[in-house]
Amino acid sequence: MTKYLNSFCMPLVLLLLTLSLSACSVFSSSDEEEEPVELKMVLKASDNINPSAVSKGNPVVVNLYQLKSVGAFKSAQVLDLFEKDISVLADDLIKKQTLGSVLPQEKRVESLAISQGTKYLAVFVQFSNYSQAKTKSWLEIKEIEDIEHVAISIDSLTVNVESVGAESFWPW
Repeated sequence: MTKYLNSFCMPLVLLLLTLSLSACSVFSSSDEEEEPVELKMVLKASDNINPSAVSKGNPVVVNLYQLKSVGAFKSAQVLDLFEKDISVLADDLIKKQTLGSVLPQEKRVESLAISQGTKYLAVFVQFSNYSQAKTKSWLEIKEIEDIEHVAISIDSLTVNVESVGAESFWPW
């Protein structure tokens, strides 16, 4: 009887052990979130940003978006981005960051955490005279390791974003 019990129990124990180990591998995440890539951002504002009838330069608010694609951002109306940017960019939006008020002649250097899956970095500036302004700019991020930093410049009623490449070891 003991021999029969051992021959029955041993395969059962092995089966249960195999199932429990495979269940652990099913529930453990092999697709763990990858760490964001840190990238330096340099923001420069001229002395005449956001001009008005009473002042040569006024503060603006700057929003940064990390996007999967840029189509919705390009076609979005300024007021839609101002009022409901998250819902307008919903399917493409990975991360939103508000830099807050940027003053005339201000220069900032900050670190950006670029999330995995980000294909575009988009910038939206809230100019008071938005109908005359170039409020949006975007940058395709292809080879992030080739980028030394991202430069955002604001001049009058215009915003531009560009990547500055890392200098090569080789002089040519």
